[in-house]
Amino acid sequence: MSTEQSWRPVRIGDLIRESRIKGSNGSSAKKLTIRLYGRGIVASSDRGGSEATNYFRRKAGQFAYSKLDCLNGAFGIVPEHLDGYETTLDLPAFDFLGKVDPDWFLKMVSRPAFYGRFKFAAIGSRKANRVPTVEFLATRLSIPPLAEQRAIAEVLGAVDNAIAKTEASIEAITQTLNKTVSWVLENAKSVAVPTVSFGEVIESTKYGTSAKCDDNPSGFPVLRIPNVLSHGVDQGHLKYADLPPDEAKKFELRDGDLLAVRTNGNPEYVGRMALIKDLPRGTLYASYLIRIRVDQKKVLPEFVWLSSETFPLRDSLTAAATTSAGNFNINSDGLKSARLPLPSMDVQKEVVAAAEILRLRRSREQEYLEQLRDTSTALAQELLSGRLRLPESMIGRHRDQPERAA
Repeated sequence: MSTEQSWRPVRIGDLIRESRIKGSNGSSAKKLTIRLYGRGIVASSDRGGSEATNYFRRKAGQFAYSKLDCLNGAFGIVPEHLDGYETTLDLPAFDFLGKVDPDWFLKMVSRPAFYGRFKFAAIGSRKANRVPTVEFLATRLSIPPLAEQRAIAEVLGAVDNAIAKTEASIEAITQTLNKTVSWVLENAKSVAVPTVSFGEVIESTKYGTSAKCDDNPSGFPVLRIPNVLSHGVDQGHLKYADLPPDEAKKFELRDGDLLAVRTNGNPEYVGRMALIKDLPRGTLYASYLIRIRVDQKKVLPEFVWLSSETFPLRDSLTAAATTSAGNFNINSDGLKSARLPLPSMDVQKEVVAAAEILRLRRSREQEYLEQLRDTSTALAQELLSGRLRLPESMIGRHRDQPERAA
């Protein structure tokens, strides 16, 4: 069964019809907006204003798009809990006419290959050029029979559900990971767990190299601020420095080092730390970073890292940052003055061991999530273009379903 035999070209205007039900026109009207890149329709904080007389009521199940952000993939279907909310005509809404499956239609138009076509039809001088409704409705699509649309939507929806469940699992693991030290951190507000100045457990601090870096991999790899993430070190997009070996040795990183951001425009990023582990030998770090080596007889570097984004260490790192020329900075003295909860070494080991198990589980879930996303992208490209056809056994289950018209 070829695409030419069963898929047919149609105008979008033959599949949906614009809805213009006048809204309440009051300042208390509930407003809607559409997030970019296909992330759906959400309630807006806007409660009225000068355009309050130009709002139109939207119904659950209607399709909507943003004229201003169509080129970014701002499409969605009004969910049940937002029935009765309102938008301006910059977010037109449409009833389905029963000739197309809404889920299939949303997936089709949300593809960059589709909405990229509006680049030359958009008008206006704004960066996000406006795509008029008449242009949108005049656009042609190639669509399969309704039963095949539903089968495609079912397959892609199953992958989307798996992605959502995996994302929820990662979030649950992250919350549990945070709780592994929360009792220590909460007790740090009392006498149950003592807090000490960070300087009491620091052996040394050292600023990074200010040597010029480039893309030539013959030099030593150098970590910069973008490589220091709260979950660890990102070794992508490395730069390299050509240094004499003796000079490079001063800035070499080793397992157990903590690398902290020394300067940033956001005070919450100042003092952000990454734990160094399993980096290639000879990896260096740049001058906007500080290397911290702790006394491992007093504190585990892994425990410091776990504590670095929460009370009291995070708060005191932010408080120690100073402002200069629009940037926030922290120096060695500021680091040493920060406050750190310091339970017994046995407790630290228990917390670190539990966190390591959770981090490993989260890492595996994140790898699975990336695989699911790649699968979703590949399946959408093939199924929504007609290059890959579903078997009749999957399509047949959808033939006797009633049409879904608004």
